[in-house]
Amino acid sequence: MINDFIKRAENGKSIYICEVRDAFASSGKSIECVVETTAGEVIARSIPLPCFIGAPVKDRAGKEFVCEYFHSNIYNLISTYGGKHMTLYTAECDGDIKELCDNLNDVFQVKLSRDDRSGYGKSLNVTDRVNAAMGYPPFRFIIEHGKHNTDITGRKTQTDSITLFQKTVCFASAAVLIGLDIGGTDIKAVGTVNGRIAAFCEYDWYPAGMTTLKQLTEGVKHVMDEIQTKLGKNTVPDGIGVGFPDVVLMNKIVGGETYKTRGIRNASPDYETEFAGLLKMEEILLDYCKPDGAVNMTNDGSLAAYTAAVELAHSDRADEIKKGIMAHTLGTELGTGWIDETGKIPQIPLEVYNCVIDLGDFPARNYESSDLRSTRNFNTNIPGTLQKYPSQSGAYKLAVNYFKKNAHDIYEELLKERLIEEKENGVFVVLSPEDRRKPLLEFIMNQADDGQPQAENVFREIGRYLAATWRETEFLICPEVKRRIVYGRFIKSPKCLKLMQEGVSDVDFISDSGNMLEAGDDDLAFTPLMKALRDDPFYTVAQFGQAIGAVHFAAEKLSRR
Repeated sequence: MINDFIKRAENGKSIYICEVRDAFASSGKSIECVVETTAGEVIARSIPLPCFIGAPVKDRAGKEFVCEYFHSNIYNLISTYGGKHMTLYTAECDGDIKELCDNLNDVFQVKLSRDDRSGYGKSLNVTDRVNAAMGYPPFRFIIEHGKHNTDITGRKTQTDSITLFQKTVCFASAAVLIGLDIGGTDIKAVGTVNGRIAAFCEYDWYPAGMTTLKQLTEGVKHVMDEIQTKLGKNTVPDGIGVGFPDVVLMNKIVGGETYKTRGIRNASPDYETEFAGLLKMEEILLDYCKPDGAVNMTNDGSLAAYTAAVELAHSDRADEIKKGIMAHTLGTELGTGWIDETGKIPQIPLEVYNCVIDLGDFPARNYESSDLRSTRNFNTNIPGTLQKYPSQSGAYKLAVNYFKKNAHDIYEELLKERLIEEKENGVFVVLSPEDRRKPLLEFIMNQADDGQPQAENVFREIGRYLAATWRETEFLICPEVKRRIVYGRFIKSPKCLKLMQEGVSDVDFISDSGNMLEAGDDDLAFTPLMKALRDDPFYTVAQFGQAIGAVHFAAEKLSRR
């Protein structure tokens, strides 16, 4: 079985981690991993392993595959939950499992400084920053023999979240608010006055190319200055809501390991001090507000889930909120947000874009991370993470491969139009003198809209990636809600959405994929502000829907006072 996986991977095929987990599940052998989060919750997940690691997997490739599978599961749990510590429960007599667990401190570089960590160790940088902000010591692994017996299967007590969401929208109808949807390709802003959209702003930028934090904060301030000018100097906001593409807990940006801050990370001699400046983002934005104003920030994926929850609370589907909401933003990377059954955003990192879903496609690992053909993570260099799959980078990777192999004339057109460029060390998107990321994605989407078979395959394959994402979030988070609402530039095209839905239905590791994906588009517009956006002659819900969600998120904080 393991050798079959390896052969598929050597032939460039994906080996989804959920498939491997399913294959090992019948062995009866597993490691139980228990995480205590900084919020005091206890999360337990069981990682199945092959029946006996030593005997059937004597060859080096097989053992490396099993180790990578195990480490990827641990890495995914840390990327999702962070935590004060992780306890692993093992059978005392099992030497193979003991060896896997005893090596974790070295594999995850627990004792190294944040600057010196690489690979799996990078996931601990975010965790340790969160722990430090909360006053806890650095993350550690604890190895115990036996089984974990604590019952943690109970669900959270439900609250009347529908009424709370409705109260928020009512509050927004009598306030001046600004919503910021900050991404890796652009910043979108909406200004509203007493429940009426008064201004839009869209600002293209490339934060991954920045070398100082000041450049990043100045970009945000530029958008605020522009939207404020459009509102009028005497129309001062009561509140500002923000979706930011990084880990945001307790209104503080505490991640620092995303693609967007890569340039700053690489350029700064003291990144920890430099990044700490982002803790002042709330103060920067408060300067634009009235003296008693408020800033409410969350991760961009969480904002997507919040946006959907607020809209559904104003529809005849409001009862769906009682199971929670999960949403994804398909952008520069994959954003993931979860509103739980209580109507709250769980205070966990939820860096799902960092999670490994693919243990295969060995040829793509040979390219450096910036090469469009690569599956390696821009930050950790780990192959197979979601950052390179249901995302802008994933679309580029698939298009380059499909066009070059099966539609070479279109590949040549990409080169001729200066959307991509071939260099001695790889194939890259053109970033200078003009950033061509947006035009490249639009080109691929337009080809799919026109029925070009290889472009259609790009979005079907992204659908398969989303199916694998669904399985991984089911394992990691166990949400009661099954539907995933998707936002982003991809869903501007109904054809591309349909192709992604076809891809989801095409996998054999999900038994019931019907209606698993729902677009956060015009059909999910129920609040007055979102309906006004839907009816706007120039702007769309697909473009500015999350900025409207950020407006409501600002009102949410003000309404709690």
